[in-house]
Amino acid sequence: MKNRRDILRSALCTAPAALTGCILPDLQEVRRTGLISQSTSTNGAPFLVSGRRAAALREYNQRFLVSGATFRFSPKPAFGMAWTAELKRGYASIKHDPRLGYTVKNLSTGAYLAEYQADRVLIGASMPKPAVSAVLLEARQGNLTREEFQHIVNACDLSINASWRAMLSRFSDADERAFEQKYNLPDVPIRANGQSPRFYAEFFERLVNYRFDHGCEMLIESCRRNQFGRGRWYLPAEITYIGGKTGTDGPYKHEGLFSDYRGTRYAIVIYSDGHFGRHENFWRVGAVFGGLFREYIA
Repeated sequence: MKNRRDILRSALCTAPAALTGCILPDLQEVRRTGLISQSTSTNGAPFLVSGRRAAALREYNQRFLVSGATFRFSPKPAFGMAWTAELKRGYASIKHDPRLGYTVKNLSTGAYLAEYQADRVLIGASMPKPAVSAVLLEARQGNLTREEFQHIVNACDLSINASWRAMLSRFSDADERAFEQKYNLPDVPIRANGQSPRFYAEFFERLVNYRFDHGCEMLIESCRRNQFGRGRWYLPAEITYIGGKTGTDGPYKHEGLFSDYRGTRYAIVIYSDGHFGRHENFWRVGAVFGGLFREYIA
């Protein structure tokens, strides 16, 4: 008898197979920026001060930085575009669209502030790339080669599919299951590109609180440098510490962001299908982010 994971995997297994024909940039193309995460909140206080963060930063310096792998982009803040009456009306009309699923989570307390179809599993498009990276880091106990570290940068920061496939080839389904069980994450088929809003809210909670044993500082930095998405548009410009990942493929438009707002960490994760946020409707994802932030956080 097939279990839930097997059924989900059968439904989603075609997605990774389609990721072909991508060419990796030369490793030298991705230049060192010299920036190491300071992990600070908007008031200048440490984003999280703990023994876990100290260990993660030590690992970051002694393994990632010395490997020669490098980032290309710099971290980006929220854009702070005007929250107009038109956007407010748009948010009110679409926040319960059946094509949507989302979560708003206080990452400092673990409390969910809002949920809508949060356990709906969809094809994740590029959203699984940070989670795939975390599974590889866990499977290798943080001991990656320069090439493998660069694959994480390429997949999380540049969203290069070839690096995603390269990482998938380096760990097994058993490694994935062990990762989810160890960190008490929702049982979704990461390797088969299955995701849910709740999975990524929980993943971000473990990540920004340095609860993974390996790679937290690197993954936080990778997510902070992602250049894609619409969620940043309508969040206030005072949010300077923000990171996340997007996933766009076919009818799907997904995005998750974690941020520090007035000393508290939050995540907003949105998944959609049916072209809810595609083509001329890209503004919808930004509007939902802006509306959820104002309704449940600000």
